[in-house]
Amino acid sequence: MSETELLSRSGIVRELAQEIRSLETAQRPQGIYVSSGSESMDRCLPNCGYAAGSLVELTCERPSLFSGWGGLSLALRIARPWLDDGKYLVIVDSHRRLCAPSLAALKIPLERIIVIRTDNASDWVWGLDQALRSRAVGALITPVKDLEDRSARRLQLAVEQGGGLGILLRDRVSASRYPSWAEVQWQVRSAASKDQATGPRVMMQRWFDLELLRAPGRQSNRRIRLGIDSQGEWIGCDERKYPQSAEHLAAQLAMATPRRRDMAAG
Repeated sequence: MSETELLSRSGIVRELAQEIRSLETAQRPQGIYVSSGSESMDRCLPNCGYAAGSLVELTCERPSLFSGWGGLSLALRIARPWLDDGKYLVIVDSHRRLCAPSLAALKIPLERIIVIRTDNASDWVWGLDQALRSRAVGALITPVKDLEDRSARRLQLAVEQGGGLGILLRDRVSASRYPSWAEVQWQVRSAASKDQATGPRVMMQRWFDLELLRAPGRQSNRRIRLGIDSQGEWIGCDERKYPQSAEHLAAQLAMATPRRRDMAAG
């Protein structure tokens, strides 16, 4: 096959991919992207922000990261810019771990928080669907364990209609076995946290290593380190890349959703 023929086929594949992408996001508000507030994170994202009407997935190797306050603070910081114009933040807290003073310290307006607590999977999916479809909801945060493909697609369609941002907190095993339709996927590792003395005050800093596993039109495997102080502000961050020869689970997770989509189309 000649080089010209190869280039022609490559162009056709790109056009088909763009058409598929357009069909998948047809209901989404077009051209609206919200900055995370972190320049390093924004540089990894298409159009330097998260798209309105999309899902974001934060995965971790240790489920305990998201069961505690540390991992949740990362999701809250991503969600905060979406609460402008009086919009609400919905948080699924079935295990009753939320702490109002900590939310207030991160500059999350308590009067605009809606908490969902459910006892079974069907109520959980229904609650997420209703919240994500609402134009009054700017962002939603929920832990995710088992997620069948039909429910995953339902959440994607719901967030596209509502125009907000859905943030899914997942562990590595669940994310690989039950892929979501998240547009952006990060792998999160907790880095060493430390106390920072500021006069008579001691402030806790939380640090995270994030690896970009999936984002439309962006290079995967980009890695950044982000810190969050006790006031919920991003602090000293840098960007790095994994060595090309390094073995990690990025490829496994990044390819999970396309495989699931192929199955759904078959």
